[in-house]
Amino acid sequence: TSRSGEADHGVTVANQWYDEWIQQNIPDLTGKVAIVTGGNSGTGFWAASALAGQNCTVVLACRNPAKAKAAQEEILGYHPQAKVDADIAMDNMDLSTVKSFAEAFNKKYDRLDYLINNAGIMAQPLIQSKDGFDIQFQTNHLAHFMLTQLLWDKMIKTEGQSRVVNHSSGAHALGGPVFDSTKMDHPTYSWGVLGINPVLWYVLLPAMGLKPVENWLRYGVSKLCNVLFTKELQAQIEAKGLSEKVIAVACHPGHANTNLQNVAKDSMTNWEKLNADGAQSAADGSLPLLMSTVGPKVQGGDYCEPSVGAMHTKGPPMVGAVGGNGNDAKMAKSLWDYSEECIKSKFEV
Repeated sequence: TSRSGEADHGVTVANQWYDEWIQQNIPDLTGKVAIVTGGNSGTGFWAASALAGQNCTVVLACRNPAKAKAAQEEILGYHPQAKVDADIAMDNMDLSTVKSFAEAFNKKYDRLDYLINNAGIMAQPLIQSKDGFDIQFQTNHLAHFMLTQLLWDKMIKTEGQSRVVNHSSGAHALGGPVFDSTKMDHPTYSWGVLGINPVLWYVLLPAMGLKPVENWLRYGVSKLCNVLFTKELQAQIEAKGLSEKVIAVACHPGHANTNLQNVAKDSMTNWEKLNADGAQSAADGSLPLLMSTVGPKVQGGDYCEPSVGAMHTKGPPMVGAVGGNGNDAKMAKSLWDYSEECIKSKFEV
């Protein structure tokens, strides 16, 4: 389990559902091609490994070439016949590399069945990327919006039905984050039932060691963007009558034991205890991602998540429901327009 980040952070959680779910639910994928952003660790790694194990060609889109190579070698250790490409680097924090990755991929491959927009960071302080955007918004949403746009023609031309999978989080709804393009650095939230959300942000979450509030609120907005992008992309797919060719799906990994929490430790002071007490393994956390990618009953606009617990933090995957502002069509359209402005390019579905 070295790729889950456990080697880096020392908290280990055993797999409960991963191997059995894969055996029962992932068909032979010979001839299919997938891209997994951030496929070198955590849920992305275990999704990539499962797909490669079923003969899908998997391209790891990672910012660190050495880590991508190490992940490739580990997957080949589990599945010696696997086809894993770790040769094209991409850093979500640098949009010029998103462009160069897409160009290289489009030259090298003649199809794209699964675009798995998985890479993410959590609860980071307000830092601007070299492109001038909050790093959480750019890493978690904007780079993936741009990548999807640049690979869109390839997906439409691929025989069969391709899928765009956006990895969100239950944080998209927690405390009701609001996407407002004029408040990206200092977002707001909905009041919630009986005004519960201010209590959540300023009393309950800090009591759990989740602070400063703004780092978590910006994270929630970026994860809301993943859901809103999925909803608006699917709406445009349906408006153009393209559902036979491609669908968009979102998912939530539950509370998975990955390096995400370790990297967020300044905003999550007791993460080791939270992970040891309540997390499922990184591999188990990849199952909603895998269900979104290959689940035969999954439909465009669906949201897959773990099936156990009030907050859906663990367990085998199921189709669930988005919350908070995740179904706000006006907000979704506003995000689409703003994203086009940010990348200075129209995304024509």
